[in-house]
Amino acid sequence: MEISVGCRLRYDMAQPTYFIFQIEAAKADGQVVKTEALRLPPTPSGTGYEIYSDPVTATRKVRALLGPGPVEVVYEATVDVDATGFDPADVREFDFAALPMDYLDDLAPSRYCPSDTFTEFAHQTFGECPRGHVRVSRICDWIFENIQYESGSTGPSTNAADVFQSRKGVCRDFAHLGISLCRALGIPARYASVYADALSPQDFHAVFQAYLDGPKGGEWFAFDASRMSSVDSLVRIAAGQDAADVAFAWPQGEVTYQVPEVWAKAEGRGHTTRTTLAIGS
Repeated sequence: MEISVGCRLRYDMAQPTYFIFQIEAAKADGQVVKTEALRLPPTPSGTGYEIYSDPVTATRKVRALLGPGPVEVVYEATVDVDATGFDPADVREFDFAALPMDYLDDLAPSRYCPSDTFTEFAHQTFGECPRGHVRVSRICDWIFENIQYESGSTGPSTNAADVFQSRKGVCRDFAHLGISLCRALGIPARYASVYADALSPQDFHAVFQAYLDGPKGGEWFAFDASRMSSVDSLVRIAAGQDAADVAFAWPQGEVTYQVPEVWAKAEGRGHTTRTTLAIGS
């Protein structure tokens, strides 16, 4: 499936300021970047920008010196996403002894995902579910049915335990809670920022991924407990332990900014804002 994605970011600053951007589509298994363009304004010093690709997550980081004054950063890409279906019953969890060592860190608590506080609840609620994709989907069902999506209900310091208590959150909070419950059950899980074609209105979106044993062996499978996107038509940007790792922009100084303009379009797709496809394939 071919998806056109992109964003436009606008800033104003009094002096030259370094930024870290994580807005480029990851060059990773399951998605191929066919065309792309990153447009950054020139600076008086003539300094260009650097790009680094994380060898573990495939997250691409851009470091750039921008300003002073108003600046605009634009990224556009066409990405071919593998939307091959599968039978969820054929996707199982790894036994701990068989889990590759590379994924042990994805079982540990992190800043926004205090999974160790969910152990008792997770096992009581999901312990009898079939182990694998089906169980993670049941986690998504529980979150969707028990957590209210409410813009502005959480802030930068809100973690999954706070959301569990308040029963309110936004996409990043839904992802953090899904990650926490998975890790509490011994399922490696991580946070992912994405371009999502189903979103209305468009914005950068957050989902979570669980590392499971599928038809091709160990793979990261995407889940959206908010059901605001279709996980078979996501373009992954960045991945990490939680939201602290994947900010789309990180200025190293004081700046003013406008609301980002984000787009993602998969030709021929048609679905509602809150879609059951979010926990499909």
